[in-house]
Amino acid sequence: MGYEISINLAWRELDRLKLPGCTVCFLGEHYLIDVIGRQVKHHPGKLASQTEADLTEADQTETVLILHYLIGLAGEGFRPSHEWISFKETVGGKLFWPALEKRAIKPLALRFQQDPEGLLLALQEKLAARRVDGADVAIEVIAFPDICIRMLFWKGEGDLPAAMSMLFDRALTGVYCTEDVAALLLEIAEMVIID
Repeated sequence: MGYEISINLAWRELDRLKLPGCTVCFLGEHYLIDVIGRQVKHHPGKLASQTEADLTEADQTETVLILHYLIGLAGEGFRPSHEWISFKETVGGKLFWPALEKRAIKPLALRFQQDPEGLLLALQEKLAARRVDGADVAIEVIAFPDICIRMLFWKGEGDLPAAMSMLFDRALTGVYCTEDVAALLLEIAEMVIID
């Protein structure tokens, strides 16, 4: 995808903020952030049993999302507003909405139109997800500690096709720019679309 410039700028910003290395939980998996070596490494399995040989480098999308999350927390932080919004309600979201809808929302609705409970099972199997109230099937995916993405699924009826929505707390826009929100939603969707 070509995130090299964004990744380099993020490392520079982490240096400027003097943030130490740490471990971050992202989509139910643990990642080690090595600020000195400028690497984000994935911890498969249990943290206590890991050796350096067990670690794998995170892909570029994961790296950008994790680094921008750390930068966002160091800035304004994340204080939930408890106001759920859609991507279209972000600054510039209407402009990027057609692409996100085409690549994530519609494929999810189409894939699970005959088996909405399958969406819940797929998300529980692959991610830190839980059922919540709402729609025909409503699921929250824990992206980062305290940051959830809510996925609402409505079954199709008659001529109406199945529909899907992905919501997040308005405060996420204080941590992420619009492009990062889109990348996060797409990352979650692709984990169950591409199986």
